[in-house]
Amino acid sequence: MLASELPARLPTRAELVRRPLPTSVLGGVPVTGFPESLPEIDGRLVQALQDAELPGMALAIAQGGRLVVMRGYGTLTVGSPVAIEPTLPAMLCSLCKPLTAQAFLVLAQENKLTLEDRADRWITTDPRITLRQLLTHRSGLAAKFLDTSHAATEVERVKRALAEPLVFTPGERFLYSNVGYQVLGRILANITGQRPDQFIQKRLLDPLGIRSYFVATYLTPADQVRDDSGTAYVLTPHRYDKQTRGHTPVRDRVSSLAKEALGSSDTCGAGCMSALDFLHFLCSITPAQRQMIRKHASETDGYGLGWMLKDGGLAHTGIGSGETHYALTRESGVSYVCFLPSSNDEACERILALVQSLVLRLKRSPELPWQ
Repeated sequence: MLASELPARLPTRAELVRRPLPTSVLGGVPVTGFPESLPEIDGRLVQALQDAELPGMALAIAQGGRLVVMRGYGTLTVGSPVAIEPTLPAMLCSLCKPLTAQAFLVLAQENKLTLEDRADRWITTDPRITLRQLLTHRSGLAAKFLDTSHAATEVERVKRALAEPLVFTPGERFLYSNVGYQVLGRILANITGQRPDQFIQKRLLDPLGIRSYFVATYLTPADQVRDDSGTAYVLTPHRYDKQTRGHTPVRDRVSSLAKEALGSSDTCGAGCMSALDFLHFLCSITPAQRQMIRKHASETDGYGLGWMLKDGGLAHTGIGSGETHYALTRESGVSYVCFLPSSNDEACERILALVQSLVLRLKRSPELPWQ
């Protein structure tokens, strides 16, 4: 039986913005955060957002594990008076996977499990599947849920998926699997006796002072409506239409996911957090954990324990129907997180490439407090 605790709720701006965020206007675009002036990157990013007609973005940068930039550009929606802030939570999409994997690394370090343990020790599934195969997308489970009809809970939804035939023999090859990471969530709950988001908050995020994390599909129906409506303090996703070349705010994201099951996609996509806080989590990964991630990635297909080897470091994307996120950490000490509230793939790729080039050339900056 899982521990009974209060359900997830939307954080308020007052809870997340611990100090006043300076706001300026550059080329008609609001710019928030610290440092107050950042001429090396502000002008070029504002111009890139205007050229791509994107509503805005959130960016956080660390050097040597220390926060040096926290930035918001643009507004929640086109014409909105509310500026984007780097403390604004957004749906993480697949950036949830590093959080889920990190929870298993913590349990492994505490000798509660080994990555070679069979998954059927904690959940009814094919006895050939191991935790390591689930974490590295080599389990043979399907890429996505085939049955999207309503289930009472995510436990039931995952049970249906595990009744489906495997796509291939476990360990045989790589297939990026949202199903696999949802199975990991149910295993995590069975090991700890806590809902996955509650364990992640308590063991991974509370020690860092992170308060922006919540799982949208655990929200009350009233908070789901507030999240989708754009009236809450959350980043509004935008769906891009290639024919009209315009962006439309997504107003049914959380409610649609929640219809599949209570807690739907909690460990593979529906978790929410600010760019600033996700960077803080990213910088908390220890050298020993990084080495383990790299080892497993090099032995598989470049994806190891919640991260992929990319762009000279550990990286992951978070792509949904209305957002494109990217996180990267390099051994050199440079790390950054960028949230783009748009599904315009081509434009987002151009901006992310520009962000990376600017971040890697950024001069050493004064340290900022995380809180």
